[in-house]
Amino acid sequence: VCLDGKAKKAKEVVEAVDPDKNLVTFRVIEGDLMEEYKSFVITIQVSPKSEGSGSVVHWTLEYEKLHGGIAHPETLLQFVQDVSKDIDSHLTQAS
Repeated sequence: VCLDGKAKKAKEVVEAVDPDKNLVTFRVIEGDLMEEYKSFVITIQVSPKSEGSGSVVHWTLEYEKLHGGIAHPETLLQFVQDVSKDIDSHLTQAS
């Protein structure tokens, strides 16, 4: 992962999988994020579009900062967007 122009590492575990809701939840357990956050949980849920083909992906980032001086992880938004585009590209090439 590259954030703010710097390589970052994160080790995560799959915390929940719900195939009925097309939902996966990951908990970060080690790495650079844990230097600033007490907890960091990422939930990804995919919902088929009501009309036409394709789906909408919702990312939820839940975190607790170690202290008030820590910034919100807004730089992760570009990473989330890049990962979503990579997944989209992979899925559309496979079909």
